[in-house]
Amino acid sequence: MGPVMPQVQQKEEEKMGLLDRLGKGIQTMRADPERMARLQMGFNSMRLNPDQGIAASAANTIKMAQQKRQLNTDATATMKFLESRAATDPMAAQALGAIKANPSMVKDIMGAYLSGQFKSPHMPKNIGSIQTAQEDIVQNGAVVVKKGGQYTYNLNPNSATGEQYSLVPLSGSGITEDAKNKNMLTQQKAEWDMSQGLKKGEEVFKQFSLIDRQIEDFKRVGQLVDEGAKTGFIRKFLPSTDAATSELRNITNKMGIDIINSATFGALSATELRLALETGFDSNLSGDQLVEYIQNKIAAQTKLRNALMPEIQMLLGGSGLKAYADYKIDNRKRHDAAQDAFSALKQLNPSLTALEYRDYNLEEREGLMRDGGLL
Repeated sequence: MGPVMPQVQQKEEEKMGLLDRLGKGIQTMRADPERMARLQMGFNSMRLNPDQGIAASAANTIKMAQQKRQLNTDATATMKFLESRAATDPMAAQALGAIKANPSMVKDIMGAYLSGQFKSPHMPKNIGSIQTAQEDIVQNGAVVVKKGGQYTYNLNPNSATGEQYSLVPLSGSGITEDAKNKNMLTQQKAEWDMSQGLKKGEEVFKQFSLIDRQIEDFKRVGQLVDEGAKTGFIRKFLPSTDAATSELRNITNKMGIDIINSATFGALSATELRLALETGFDSNLSGDQLVEYIQNKIAAQTKLRNALMPEIQMLLGGSGLKAYADYKIDNRKRHDAAQDAFSALKQLNPSLTALEYRDYNLEEREGLMRDGGLL
């Protein structure tokens, strides 16, 4: 009859449809947390930005499954060893009964057996290590140890068989494995948030340094103009000819001047921001027009540089990427609210034009909103 069973089972599986076999495969994997965790870890690693929380949770599931499997293996091997001695060794018989009643304490019970604590008669004593309850421990319908509470076991060799071991609640408390995992994930998220914030801070500081350098370049140009230099002569000193301007142009193209204006710098108007990021230079400017352009350029870039300071201090000061994102989102909401307030402000002040309002920075717009009772 033995060889017939696999053939019958094979025929039954052949009759199963594709969906049935897939369903059976999924049920089999769900019954194996370790396999599910490995599959989850594999899919997560294929993502463009793997989630560290998912990876840590899956790794912990795999670790706990391996520990449980090892514990069961240890308990089985230990019980076989004790069974071989139980007939002639009362201590081995007692230890065997203890492990069957509490498989998770196999190491502690085996240690007690090897140290001779199972000799009878023997004074009652606590055995094993102090443990933390992963869930409420209930006996006879009552909670004897709450989740997170500590306990140990008492051995009374003089009690009847099956009653020698009793749970002893302790007054202390510990951290459950679930709480440890949550703490670990919280720490990992905090470390990631900090590292990404510092990375972003370095990026913003690079922009800050670039703009600061251009301010000094234009100050030098202003000095040359004061000394009587012509536009054609000073052109070679302008930052529009060096690598810094190319980088500034890349930043402008990447972020978009409208995006920067709408969500970043409250101290600059649209005109000022456009001037600050402008990489070209009109070689036809001369005299007072050239002086005015340079002064306006320096003033606009100084505002832009100073607007970056609080962001750099926040990011490099360790506030983290989340705090920076919250700051940017709040700033964006302020800009949107100020932009949407134009229609209401125009009703209060019909002479206000869209062009005029565009050249107001965020603080000036919010000042109008406060004066009009809109903020």
